[in-house]
Amino acid sequence: MAGEGVVVGMSGGIDSSAAASMLSEQGYRVIGVTLRFYCYARPEATSRPCCSAALLRRARQLCARLGIEHHVIDAEAEFHETVVRNFIDEYRAGRTPNPCIVCNEKVKFPVLARIADWLGCERIATGHYARLVKDARGKVFLAAASDEKKDQSYFLYRVPVNILNRTIFPLGDMSKETVKRGAAKGGYRHEGQRESQDVCFVPDGNVKKFLRGELGCAAGDVLDRAGNLLGKHEGVHLYTIGQRKGLGIAGGAPLYVSEIDSRRNRIVLAAKEDVFHAGALCGSLKLRSSDLEATLKARIRYRRPLADIKGIERGDSLLAVRFLQSQWAVTPGQSLVLYEGDAVMGGGIIEKALTDT
Repeated sequence: MAGEGVVVGMSGGIDSSAAASMLSEQGYRVIGVTLRFYCYARPEATSRPCCSAALLRRARQLCARLGIEHHVIDAEAEFHETVVRNFIDEYRAGRTPNPCIVCNEKVKFPVLARIADWLGCERIATGHYARLVKDARGKVFLAAASDEKKDQSYFLYRVPVNILNRTIFPLGDMSKETVKRGAAKGGYRHEGQRESQDVCFVPDGNVKKFLRGELGCAAGDVLDRAGNLLGKHEGVHLYTIGQRKGLGIAGGAPLYVSEIDSRRNRIVLAAKEDVFHAGALCGSLKLRSSDLEATLKARIRYRRPLADIKGIERGDSLLAVRFLQSQWAVTPGQSLVLYEGDAVMGGGIIEKALTDT
């Protein structure tokens, strides 16, 4: 609604810049906010593809061109304690986390909402590729973006509903190419700019190097499913379910990580056909409905195709989802997100793969 105040989360990248420009053109009272998640003065800052000092300058410059306010808000301590610490702890436990999901739920969107309240703005907005839809009763649901290749609804399923209700996703019905063309017409130069990466706080994108620095090395056994010793590993935090490369096991048929046992400090390898799973047991649930039908579809990892569901069983705090066709490498720590058409019906964190049918 024209005249409404909206705080736009601005990284300085093309998507958030386009979102701010569009809302300004539509008559909103736009205020740009850049959340600082780490110190830009650190030497490694220049190697980051997103959230860098250079992109901060771009955000400021765009706001100046648009004639709107721009604020930089320090969220480093909250980000480190909530997102980075969870990332390290999950890998220590032999799980594979998704830090973007944690950040959106517990840091980025809540902080933007608090800033909006402080600045007297009714709305917040980001450059995510996602949409909001309403059911027949007017209830707001998160939904997949029109551009299936860029859809980011998977990362947003845990954003609190009271915050979603005041959020705008200006790019939800646009393709990336349309956004780029519009940005170019508006004078935004994106040549040479890399897409942001999932693990933005790992300077060079080398997650294993980062985890070695945080958790060191703890050698353990690499076994096959029969319990035969195949070799040694340097730490369970350096592996993920379905991994084939970098296992250090030579000869024979290809083997994949099928189990990570942090308690006994061991990795189990198996043939490819043994890393398909019949279902997933999920915890830490965030569901929008108590009536979950088998007609829903599930995404078990970002960019994985939606999987048809054979059955859903819900307990007090856990959700067992069984697939119509077995899915590759169901991974503890990742999220399973449920969709009814394009609408997100919630999901949960995968606790274990289910092998029974």
